[in-house]
Amino acid sequence: MMNPLDRTSRFRAVLFWGVFSCAGFSACASGPEPVHSYKLYTGQTRPVSELAVVQMGDAGAAEFNGRPVYRQDWSDVHLLPGKHEIRWQTEFGVSVMIEPSGFATHGRRFTVELDAGEVYSLRSGRTTGPGYRVFFWIEEASTGAVIAGTRKP
Repeated sequence: MMNPLDRTSRFRAVLFWGVFSCAGFSACASGPEPVHSYKLYTGQTRPVSELAVVQMGDAGAAEFNGRPVYRQDWSDVHLLPGKHEIRWQTEFGVSVMIEPSGFATHGRRFTVELDAGEVYSLRSGRTTGPGYRVFFWIEEASTGAVIAGTRKP
């Protein structure tokens, strides 16, 4: 004869994994995140072909010409072509021997010339181990060409 506790335990395990699997499947099946574009210029809305678009990429928070933008709110920023100061920061997971919280935040600032019709991405990376190094760069999204900073080797 089977112990009723074993049957209850099996039922809970099946229920747990069933719910967990359905939740995981629905998260995967929901599709890509919507794009939320921040119009960071005055006047009428212009066609994207007349603007420089900067994707937030690896940036958790950024400033475009002193105006704050947060990745949790905006996917990309639409700017008029020309010279812009872009500052951003990224949070990296690190060893607790380096930083007790397990996270370290680093940031950089670049002044760049952005062209109309181009899409750029804010990128960052780091090496591992003692004396790790951080890298920040801005790249053209279509070609991967670095327009500012240094790509992680």
